[in-house]
Amino acid sequence: MANQRRHVQVLHERFNVQLFLDEFNARYHTDFTVIDEPNPPEAIIQSKEATRWVEVTTAYTSESQAISLNTYAVKGERYKPTEQEIVDKPDEQFAKKFVGVITKKLGKTSYEPFFKRYGKGYLVVSIQHPLFDQKTMEAIERVWDETKILDKGFFKSIYIVDRVNNGYKVSLWKSNLS
Repeated sequence: MANQRRHVQVLHERFNVQLFLDEFNARYHTDFTVIDEPNPPEAIIQSKEATRWVEVTTAYTSESQAISLNTYAVKGERYKPTEQEIVDKPDEQFAKKFVGVITKKLGKTSYEPFFKRYGKGYLVVSIQHPLFDQKTMEAIERVWDETKILDKGFFKSIYIVDRVNNGYKVSLWKSNLS
C-alpha cells in the first residue's frame, strides 16, 4: 500500500508542477522544464537563463477529507469516506488549514541546500476545498495577517492551484516573501 500511496502522491505532485509551469511559462514568456525530481523538492526546473526549484503541498478542508480523497485514489486501499461533520464556517476552517500548511513549509530547513544551489524556489499549493471562492480568499488573508509566520526565506513566491469548471486555475498568491 505504501508504494501505491507514494505513486499517487508523485502523480499528484507532477500534475501540479506541470500546471504551474504551463502558467508560469505563458505568463512570463519563459521555457522552464523539469530536469530532476529529488523529492523534496518535487522538481528542479531549468530555462535557458536560470535553474530554480518547485515544492508542492496540498491544503485540504479537513483531515477526514484528506484521508477520503487519498484512499479513493489508491488502488487496493479500502476507501474511507469523509466523516460527516457540521462545519459552521467552512471558509474560516479551510483558511486555518491553508495557512497552517504554508507556515509549515516556510519554516522547514530541509530546503536550504536547494536554496543555496538554485536560489529561491516556488511553493505551489493545491487547493482541495469544494467551496473555494473569493470569500475563502478573504478568510485566508485574515488568518494569514493574524498568524505569526516564521519564514526561512527559501521561497520567492506562492502559487495556488484550484479547480474551476472543468479545469484548473493557477494564480500567484504571494510574491517576494521575506
